[in-house]
Amino acid sequence: MKTCCNNFYNTLFVYLFILLFSCNKKDNTPPPPDPCLGTNYVFEYFKTEALCSSNNGTITINAPVGDTMTYKNGNGAYQRSNVFTNLAPGNYVITAKNHKGCTDTAQITILNYGPKYAAVKLLIAGSNGIGGYCGPCHLNGGTDGGKNFDTDASIVASWDRIKARAVDNNPSQMPAPPNAPLTAADKQKITDWVNAGHRISD
Repeated sequence: MKTCCNNFYNTLFVYLFILLFSCNKKDNTPPPPDPCLGTNYVFEYFKTEALCSSNNGTITINAPVGDTMTYKNGNGAYQRSNVFTNLAPGNYVITAKNHKGCTDTAQITILNYGPKYAAVKLLIAGSNGIGGYCGPCHLNGGTDGGKNFDTDASIVASWDRIKARAVDNNPSQMPAPPNAPLTAADKQKITDWVNAGHRISD
C-alpha cells in the first residue's frame, strides 16, 4: 500500500513539474517583420483654394500614386480617387494607404480666397506657378528686385509694389519689355483688389 501511494505521489509530482515547466516556457520565436516599417511617403499635391467661404476648394494628390493606393480625408472612407473636391476653407488630414495596409498622412490647408484676390493671384502666379506674368523672375524661387511671389503672404505684402509696377508702370513697366504690358482688363483686376483692401479674403 505504501509503494502504491509513493508511485501515485511520484507520478503526480512529475505531472505537476511538467505542467509548471510548460507554463513558464518562453517562446523565443521572433515576431514576423512589420511590413509597414519605414513607410514614410513624400506627399506631393496640388490644391485650389476655396472662394468666398464656399465649399469649392480641391486637393489632388500627385504622390504617392499607383494602382494599389487608396486615400481618405479625415475620418472618411478610403477611395481609389486621389482627388478631393467640395472642400470648405480649413485644415485637412489626407491619409494614403498601400496594398499592405501601410499608411501615412499629410496635413493640407485650404484657404479662403476672395474673388478679387483669386483673380490677381491667377494673374501673377498662373496655375500652380505656371503661366503668371511674374514668372520666372518672381516665381519658383526667383527674387528679381528682391521680390518673390511664391506665397500668398508675399503677394499681399507687396500689394503696393505690384500696383505701381503692373498698373502704373512706375518706375518702369512690369512685365518688363519686350513683354507686352498688362491689358486694361488685367490692370483693373489689380486695381479692384487694391481698392477693396488688398487682402486674401477680398
